[in-house]
Amino acid sequence: MPIRKNRWYGERDPKTTLFGAIVVSLTVIECIAAQESAATVRTRRLRLPLRHSTSVVRLILAIAVLGVALVAALPVSASPKSDMANKRAQAEAARAQLAQLGAQLEPAIERYNKAMEELKQVNADIAFNQKQIAVTESNLKVSQTELSAKLQQSYRVGEPDLVASVLGQQSLSQILAISELFDRSQHQAADLIGGLQQSKTTLTRQHHDLQVSQDRAKALQAQREQEKLAINQGIAQEKSLVSGLEGEIAQLIQEEQARQDELRRKALAALAATQAATGAAGNDQISVGGSVDSAASSSSADAGGSIQLPPTDGSIGSQAVAAAMQFLGTPYVWGGAAPGGFDCSGLTMYAYGQIGIGLAHYTGDQWNEGAHVPSDQLLPGDLVFFGSDLHHVGMYIGGGQFIHAPQTGDVVKISDLGSASDFAGAVRPY
Repeated sequence: MPIRKNRWYGERDPKTTLFGAIVVSLTVIECIAAQESAATVRTRRLRLPLRHSTSVVRLILAIAVLGVALVAALPVSASPKSDMANKRAQAEAARAQLAQLGAQLEPAIERYNKAMEELKQVNADIAFNQKQIAVTESNLKVSQTELSAKLQQSYRVGEPDLVASVLGQQSLSQILAISELFDRSQHQAADLIGGLQQSKTTLTRQHHDLQVSQDRAKALQAQREQEKLAINQGIAQEKSLVSGLEGEIAQLIQEEQARQDELRRKALAALAATQAATGAAGNDQISVGGSVDSAASSSSADAGGSIQLPPTDGSIGSQAVAAAMQFLGTPYVWGGAAPGGFDCSGLTMYAYGQIGIGLAHYTGDQWNEGAHVPSDQLLPGDLVFFGSDLHHVGMYIGGGQFIHAPQTGDVVKISDLGSASDFAGAVRPY
């Protein structure tokens, strides 16, 4: 469901307000003139002397009324600090709407990722089928050549006479050898014909498989373009939401990046200190987890007063968490799976790829790339999924927190798992 565009109400148009003030002033003057005219008539009927000061009073009143109206029509200018505060409040409201719109775009982004993953596999199938077709066609030519040579030989010299050959032998071993030779010759011809037929059948099937793969590739390319169009339309809607607030939005994003960079710095420093202390003590029992303080969050869903340190037990999950936390503050980029920018499944795929575990760049595939884990048995490194359509994924880091790439206009951050109402389940991909 599309989000209603936020309307930013500006100041009153000074020209319109001034015009209204003038109209009001003229109306007041006209009323004063009408009252004075009536007074003049009464004065003449009573034959009382006219006072010349009446016109002057009327003029003074008119000027006073017009002056008051003009002053009232002037726009009230806000102080620079007040204007900046209003702009920031508008930017924060717009960013909240961006987050909602970004969440709505995530299913389309993951469908795009799915199409890309399937297209990658289909293209691999096409390449494999083409290679197999080339091999089969080569074998077919060899079989055809051998069969043609045998048929030509049989035509030139004729078929050998088995009875005459056997009668011409002087021992039983020679008779058996001649019989075996005749038998092999007959089987060789049959094998050539059978192999030729099998190669033709295989070639037909391979051509069919190739056509199916090529048709599937075209369908996936069309689906990819359709999802890309929907995503770009959503991004255009996002841009319209922040029209006139680009600078303030950019400032909010920079502040969030700085906050996450500081969290990353503190986490890595605390982790290094923990490892150094463990090594100095000569203790073989390596600590698991811990926490560091974080700044105040800009969202109730983000990590609060502290964040969980990656465990130092050397497990696969802890290594994946450490790899992911290197990218705290990295901008969200839809379809991204590299340090320059990540989407949700791109971040988890890249982090696990750094420790030699391959995952697909699609939440639906990642859901099936490991053992499912109950929510009360989560370990650092487990993938956590959200939404009935599994449109979002993050990585559990311990302490009820997870790291993820949320949506367009945000950065890789740590959030509280308990604040996610659409938690769907978890997978341990190792």
